[in-house]
Amino acid sequence: MRSNNRTNSYLMGGFLILVASVCLLAVCLAGEPQAEKPDDQKPDGNSKCYVCHPILKTEEITTVHLDIGITCDECHGPSIEHMHDEMLMTKPDLLFGRSEVQKMCSNPTCHKPGGDRQVYSRQDHKDQAAVKEFHEKWLHRVRPNGRFITIKSVCTDCHGTHNIVEEDETGSEYGQSGNWITAFNGRDLTGWRPSGDISWAVKRSRLVAEVGPDGKGGTLWTDVVYEDYLFTMTFQATWPIHAGIWLRAEGSERGPRIEIFENKKPASFTGSIWVPGKGLALANLRQDLVDRESWNTISVKVQGKRFQVWLNGEEIGAIRAEGPVKGKIGLHIETNPLYKAAKLSVREVLIRKLSKDEQK
Repeated sequence: MRSNNRTNSYLMGGFLILVASVCLLAVCLAGEPQAEKPDDQKPDGNSKCYVCHPILKTEEITTVHLDIGITCDECHGPSIEHMHDEMLMTKPDLLFGRSEVQKMCSNPTCHKPGGDRQVYSRQDHKDQAAVKEFHEKWLHRVRPNGRFITIKSVCTDCHGTHNIVEEDETGSEYGQSGNWITAFNGRDLTGWRPSGDISWAVKRSRLVAEVGPDGKGGTLWTDVVYEDYLFTMTFQATWPIHAGIWLRAEGSERGPRIEIFENKKPASFTGSIWVPGKGLALANLRQDLVDRESWNTISVKVQGKRFQVWLNGEEIGAIRAEGPVKGKIGLHIETNPLYKAAKLSVREVLIRKLSKDEQK
C-alpha cells in the first residue's frame, strides 16, 4: 500500500515538473521577438470582398482606409451570409444610403466633428485652403468619378466613387443606360484582346503595358463594340511616352484617338485629339494639367460625330470628326525607338452607355 502511494507521488511530481517546463518554455518563446512577415505574405483584410468586387482593389476610399488598417467589415459588418450567398440575394449587414453617409463617417474614432456638432463637415478638414479651392473649382460640376458637386455634397462625392460597378458579361452589350460598368476587372485581360509587340499584364491589380524590343508598340482592344458612351480611365505613365486611346475602331477604319504624350511641333500635350488622315484636330496647350509623377484621369464623351475630352477634371475641348459610328476601344502605345523604357499603368477603366435622352 505504502509502495503504491510512493509510486503515485513520483508520478504526480513528474507531471507537475512537465507542466512547469511547458509553461516556462511558453513564457520564453512569448518573450522572443517574432519575425515580421514580408509584405507579400501579410493577410489582406479585404481579400474576401475582392473575390466578387475586384474594383474595390483600386477604389480610392477602400485603398486609403485599408492603408490605415480599416477594412470593409469595419463599416459594413462581417456580412457572413452575404459572402456565402452565391445567388447574390443577401445584402451586407450594413448599407448606407446617400443621406446616411455623412453620419456614418462621423465616428469619434474616425472623423470626429468639432465643437458640439454631430456630423463631420467641410469645416472639420485640416487643410481648409485646399478644401476651399477644391469646392470653388468643382461646385455645380461633374467630377471624373461621375458625381455632381453641390453645397450639400457628401463624402463619397469628393472622395473616390465607392459604389459597386457591375462588370459587363454580356459579350455584345455594355450595361444598361445610366449604369457605369468596369471594363477592366483588376484580375486578368478578360474582355480585351492584345495586338502588336506590347507586353500587356496585370500586376498588383493594375493593367501594365511595356513596349517591346526597340520600342515597338501595339494596342489592347476591347472585345465589346461601343457606339455612344462616356469613358473614363485612370492611368500613370513612365515618361517619355507616346500612348493613346482609340475611341472607335471597326476593322481597319479608325476614329479619333486621345493622345498621351508631350509633342514639340506643334506644341501639344496629353488630352489632345488626333484624327487619322487629318492629324491633330484638337491640341491641349496646357502642360501643367498632367501629373508626371502620379495618377491622371482622362474622361471622354463620344456622341455621334462629336468627341469631347477632359483631363483631371479640366475640359480640353470638343471636335466633330468622321469615322465609324460604332467600334472597339483601344489602349495604344506608338512604336518609337527612343521610348524603350515607356510604360503605361492603368488603374481603372469605366464606361457608361448614353441613354436615349442623352443621345438626343
